[in-house]
Amino acid sequence: MSGFNSKNNININLNIGDQLTSISCGHIVVELIKFIAYQRLQIPYTYQWLKEVVNKRKSCEDVREGHLSERHFFVASTALNNLDFIIKSLLKEIETSIPEEICIVLGGTPITCKEVYRLILPRACHKQQCHSTHIASDQKIQRNVFKTLVTSDKLSQIFFNTLSPTNMYIFIKKNISNNQDVVCADTFLSVDGYRLPRSCKIVCLDFRTQNHQNVSCCHKFQIFGDAINVNIDQLNTDEEVEFNEIESTDDKRWFQSSYIMKGFKDCTVNGSSVTNAWLQY
Repeated sequence: MSGFNSKNNININLNIGDQLTSISCGHIVVELIKFIAYQRLQIPYTYQWLKEVVNKRKSCEDVREGHLSERHFFVASTALNNLDFIIKSLLKEIETSIPEEICIVLGGTPITCKEVYRLILPRACHKQQCHSTHIASDQKIQRNVFKTLVTSDKLSQIFFNTLSPTNMYIFIKKNISNNQDVVCADTFLSVDGYRLPRSCKIVCLDFRTQNHQNVSCCHKFQIFGDAINVNIDQLNTDEEVEFNEIESTDDKRWFQSSYIMKGFKDCTVNGSSVTNAWLQY
């Protein structure tokens, strides 16, 4: 698409694909979704706090409260339920066959979106039964990834400008060769694609390794040296990856989650969040 504004693109290579199992890959994807939802102000609290206050309010069936509190509970619990459905269905898809890519799209609709976060996943992950010492723990991967993400100057350029609550759409791309096009029909729907607006900001988080020092592994899985502690800004590639549409082809198919999370703001009464009252019930 000629004229697409490549200046809105940021490419970050996480270089951790050689350290992941399918389970740890799913976990890091889920934590990134939670991180983006909170950092981009789609949820006013961290995921864990949102879950805690909503569950606390659910446990008090006979409580009497004002209209604003009731309405906020409905909005917050609906958002949490949809986010949980997205997380559950993504974990199932990754465990079954790892998608080539996952896109987190923020905007009123996919064709009017404001921001897109591309998670480019490794082509293969270790089997869970693999005992290679090169496999990193979930805690190590998450600790280093999020430490470098929050200190990345390039990513802070995106986060500097606030984003009003909007809709969060999730897309996955799968290679349909070798019968890998099967997705759960109840949670992901096949789409032909969407063209992104020129003003859309695109952040590409590439999980694939760039270290080509070959190290053998049990089960003949090719893994590479530990590079997770390398500063993320040093791993940014200068090459601009053209990405202006989510488009299905003969051998690649995009699927859209049937669940959409609607972002929301906090609700305050007399200067205090209504969730504080929920915790006191």
